[in-house]
Amino acid sequence: MADEGKVNAVLTDSEAIMKSLKIRYDNKMGTLLGRDGSLIKKIAFEKASGKAYNISAVAGAGGAVAGNYETARAKMSESGQQAEFSITPGSVWATHKIDKATLAAGKSNLDVYAPILTREFYRSTAVLRKTLSNCLYTRGFGEFAVVKESLTVAAVGAKLTINLDPTETQKVEIGRDIVIKAHIGDAEANSLIEGTVDARLGGMKGIVITATKAGTAPAGSVICYAGSVAPSTSIPILPMGLDGWFPMVNCREGTAWESYIDTVFFGQKRNSDPDRYAGAFYKPLTDTEKKVDTLQNALMLNRAMGGDADLIVVNLLDRADIDKEIQAQGWYYSDTKSKSARKVNIGTEEFSVSASTNFVDLVIDDVDCPRGKFYVLTSSSLAMLIWLSKNDQNRDDGIDATAPGKADVESAGDGNFGDGVSKLNIEDYITIDDNAHTWRGPACAVTLGFIGALAAYDPSANVVGVFAQSDGDYSKILGYTA
Repeated sequence: MADEGKVNAVLTDSEAIMKSLKIRYDNKMGTLLGRDGSLIKKIAFEKASGKAYNISAVAGAGGAVAGNYETARAKMSESGQQAEFSITPGSVWATHKIDKATLAAGKSNLDVYAPILTREFYRSTAVLRKTLSNCLYTRGFGEFAVVKESLTVAAVGAKLTINLDPTETQKVEIGRDIVIKAHIGDAEANSLIEGTVDARLGGMKGIVITATKAGTAPAGSVICYAGSVAPSTSIPILPMGLDGWFPMVNCREGTAWESYIDTVFFGQKRNSDPDRYAGAFYKPLTDTEKKVDTLQNALMLNRAMGGDADLIVVNLLDRADIDKEIQAQGWYYSDTKSKSARKVNIGTEEFSVSASTNFVDLVIDDVDCPRGKFYVLTSSSLAMLIWLSKNDQNRDDGIDATAPGKADVESAGDGNFGDGVSKLNIEDYITIDDNAHTWRGPACAVTLGFIGALAAYDPSANVVGVFAQSDGDYSKILGYTA
């Protein structure tokens, strides 16, 4: 708090809001954006710029190698290069108003006033955080659930109950508009059913919508947030996530998969080697394979691909099943805190077998990870790219502009790059418009904008997989349809 008797400078409304938010969030935007998901907290954020941001990605081992130099040289142009992905960002926006009366009450003492503004800001941006965390697992179409059984609504204005599991129910709030589509990539104009969420069922067992478009949606149809594609197109506008980089369309079988993987993705064709360009895929050998065995097998596949997995992401409900399987086998893991070779103890006997990795240490459960699907990830190969909403830097490189001659490349000092070329500042996300109004008088519109996309610098170091379905039907796992 400011010292008693200290005279505060006169602040504009927008300055007062920004300073109040900085007291709480400062340069730690992860404390705001990462509250609603487990995985988003563990992926590094990096700044990007430009209409598209090109990254050079490892595409696996090239073939430009031979004992004969001329043989290797001849293959260099076709197999000795890196893949370059040209990444375009998606966006999520949340806006709320702060009226003049509220501002006037606290501008003279920002330290005391800060909690009021930051709490209001936190509540008003809750849906953005939920949406952003869900986007981490999608292709940017706003997909969040799959229809479990056929749905029919006869007329606009009629009520429709949609059964969902608890982890899907929490992804959508009352008042939000949704669309149900036959395929994830369909334009919203071709949706089967549309509606507004009116209620959530007790026990987080689903939602009730009021239909704004009547129709029938068969089981396996995809439920998406409305407004997730560009108007009159099927182009996704939300941030790209894991399902884009590591797809599992049709369990990577058949014509649906062949057509999907043949489509250009951020400027790259990935059909020549999907395991390298789109991550490896694991499907259980039988419909009775235990989830604990599935994760072990997927971890071995990751290592075979050259990955160094340090994260296994599963749905909250799947994690509960895994724990039950371990208990049912009478196994428990000792020495789970150190990085040395683990021991798997069987029952309570003093007999143990060596295991090279205790995968349980790597597992995190995320409520937003689709049920029935999991990811074995090498976190160092991933980054969340963030486009600046404002304040793009033209930073001083430390070279004296008046010095004669060309400066040597090594003569550049740190300049102010050390202040954080990759640091995420609150100004990058928040825009304040002084020209809003409410019934209580003039107001400021405070917008939290997230513009970005997930990037995989080495897709081959990651694995996407599905858990066994007792009925052999994988079509109800989010990401199965094209």
